[in-house]
Amino acid sequence: MSVVNPQLDIIYRMMSEFVTSADIAKTIYQGLSFISEEVGAEAASFFHLSDDQKTLRCEACIGPTDITGLEIAANQGIVGAVTQSNEMRFVRDAAKDADFTGAVDDQTGFHTRSMICVPVSGKGRHYGALQLINKTGGDGFFSDNDAALVSVFGTSAALALTNSQLALQMVEANALKRDLQMAARVQESLFPDHAPDYISGVNIPKKGVSGDLFDYVERHGKVFFCMADVSGKGTDAALVMAQTHSLFRALSKQASTPAELAAAMNGELVETASNGMFVTAIIGLYDPQSGDMQCCNAGHEPGLLLSANGDYRFFEASLQPLGIMDFEAGDIVTETASLSEARFFCYSDGLTEAEYEGRMIGADRLARILSTQMDLPLAAQIRNSVDAVHARASRLPDDLTLLGLGCPPLAHATPTPALVKAAQPDAENYPAPADFDFSMLNEISELRRIRTHLRDSLTGTKAQARLNDIVTAIDEAAQNIIRHAFPDNMTGTINISIWLTEAATKISLTDTAPLIDVSSIKPRDLDDLREGGLGTHFITSLSEAAEWSHRGGQNTLDLTFDHPKD
Repeated sequence: MSVVNPQLDIIYRMMSEFVTSADIAKTIYQGLSFISEEVGAEAASFFHLSDDQKTLRCEACIGPTDITGLEIAANQGIVGAVTQSNEMRFVRDAAKDADFTGAVDDQTGFHTRSMICVPVSGKGRHYGALQLINKTGGDGFFSDNDAALVSVFGTSAALALTNSQLALQMVEANALKRDLQMAARVQESLFPDHAPDYISGVNIPKKGVSGDLFDYVERHGKVFFCMADVSGKGTDAALVMAQTHSLFRALSKQASTPAELAAAMNGELVETASNGMFVTAIIGLYDPQSGDMQCCNAGHEPGLLLSANGDYRFFEASLQPLGIMDFEAGDIVTETASLSEARFFCYSDGLTEAEYEGRMIGADRLARILSTQMDLPLAAQIRNSVDAVHARASRLPDDLTLLGLGCPPLAHATPTPALVKAAQPDAENYPAPADFDFSMLNEISELRRIRTHLRDSLTGTKAQARLNDIVTAIDEAAQNIIRHAFPDNMTGTINISIWLTEAATKISLTDTAPLIDVSSIKPRDLDDLREGGLGTHFITSLSEAAEWSHRGGQNTLDLTFDHPKD
């Protein structure tokens, strides 16, 4: 016990120092002092392996000769051999050991008689080696007990270095996180904080800081607007974006046309841009009184013009991105359009390149998503569309940014608001709110999710006795709506509302497809039934009542499933 207790005490002291000290170099130096005193070593040192694994450098030293800063090859001598092999070497008598070269002795004038050298490694990383030289008492040679204690110290030192690195990484990560949060707040302040009814924008960064920019500013009763995307990533891109924002705000005070503003911004960016960075942009001018809009596209995604009837066309890029080379305002092709009964949209490639069901959404599909919502306020149309992509996309390659401007909601637009909550049935038969509400995109792949939600929600309720009929009927009805009510490539939703009464389960399905002719809905003849298309015959046979109608400008199917009598 008299031998073990001092060893346990020295280990405890070392571990305590490693845990409590933030100065790892000082801690290792103190550890060397502790172990040298306990073992009775004339000298002790810690050699640290460089990041490139080529050299070992003495970072801490105890003894008559200070070798701090001494560097040797990573494979030189016993220290190098221990570091490379990750195995302890106990050299009782250096004069009789073939690996002892005496190279360090030659440089320092120190004479090595006996040595204990242990690796310092942990978590798959080699940090270097600890060595103790020359026993001060007895015969001048270290014992096996000495070697065992030094080995424990090496393990402790490795743990300390690992924890120190983790702590440093956490500090750096937290500092980076704070920087990103600050950058995100600064960037958020660059976006407009006031949105008139005729213009609105949304930005959802893929990470904390976005690479996209949109802005608009009123000048003499008209509104200059800009959608921009800076090439590259990181701090340089953020600085160029901030500069682009400042240029747009400042130079729009003197410009009278989008072409003049684009040329002026480009001239400034050409002079100051570095590292090959450039800015793609759509720059425009809108008169909310007359509805007239003009814009130019500098290497950006095509602008999108949507009319009330759902027709759309794109405004392609007509000049190079900003910041590459000079051009004059007279060289720019300017597009014009009336937004009296239309809306114009600028978007980032993050929206069109987002993937849903294995393919990119693309500009045409984005146009169809937006075209189904022309009877909504502009801000709702913008937010609904970006939220739909953000929620449903399986992969988001970049930031999601959308800017729109133009006419107020159009009452005579195609009544297919893609993400609007279904209109409620009459309050007498279907009191609000419903007991359950579900919503799905008009995609066959959504049916599995809806079937699972229906079973999970209705199990244990009054509807459980009719659960199979309910799930089968809703599944068949949703398939028919997807296959036959929605035109090809149109994106929309099907909403399912369920009311539970004492006598029956009542269900309403409403969809955002174009209005159908309900008088044409008739059950097929039995010999005309086919898989996946059993249609109205199958639905009516499973329910006590099935009624197709129009409600709130939407197609509606009301179903009733009576509960079994006790």
